[in-house]
Amino acid sequence: MSPPPPPASLPAPLEGVAATQLAPNEKPNPEYRQIYQAYSDAYGSIDALRTALDAPVRTLNGTDAWIGPESRTWGGQLETQRAALRKAADQILWDIYNRLAGTQRTIVRV
Repeated sequence: MSPPPPPASLPAPLEGVAATQLAPNEKPNPEYRQIYQAYSDAYGSIDALRTALDAPVRTLNGTDAWIGPESRTWGGQLETQRAALRKAADQILWDIYNRLAGTQRTIVRV
């Protein structure tokens, strides 16, 4: 699984002048703005989560301090968890992206 497109690939929330050009019965959807901001925040910081186990893997693979079958077993488990963490990070982004893509930018004024 790869990460979804960046936030800029979707329309930005309607604010300012763009919001004043809406039809009289429409207004910007505040939920869209919130989800867009959450997606932007998550997209900008998700690499910290995706790479959280890279340093331990480098340390384990870069030294002979711990060798043997236990080391290989633990290293294999660490690699498995690193892959699962990356997949989970991408899934988080896809979940927010899909929610944002399915949310209308405007709503009807009541």
